Amino acid sequence: MTRAALPVALLLIAGLAACGRGVDVPAPPSPGTPECTALQLPDTVLGAGRRPTEEPATAAWGEPPITLRCGVARPQALTPTSNLVEVNGVTWLPVIGQGGTAFVAVDWPSKDDPVYVEVLVPAAYAPEAAALVDLAPAFD
Repeated sequence: MTRAALPVALLLIAGLAACGRGVDVPAPPSPGTPECTALQLPDTVLGAGRRPTEEPATAAWGEPPITLRCGVARPQALTPTSNLVEVNGVTWLPVIGQGGTAFVAVDWPSKDDPVYVEVLVPAAYAPEAAALVDLAPAFD
């Protein structure tokens, strides 16, 4: 292997190792809802591969990890005047923080009886909202 190829090979190996390592994602309060169990999550989000998680109703992709928890509590930040974002029929509450953005689905599967889904997207994946496009098919 040439010296020029070595850094590329090391990056590839590190990337593959990161995809295989588990991610510690805290369990959501209500992971056993039928809606959470029925989610068909993608293998990649923003080009990042899926990584194993231990807790039910959780998922992770990439390094730094994009994480998802289904069955979280209603966000305190959700008010009648909250600025919401709609992506492919699902309404999300964005909560911008240091190092990234949290998005919480606030009307899925219905506005009358929502199951809240939290997606944390590190700033390394900016624009963070693009992750919701990759996740949208899971909510059909």
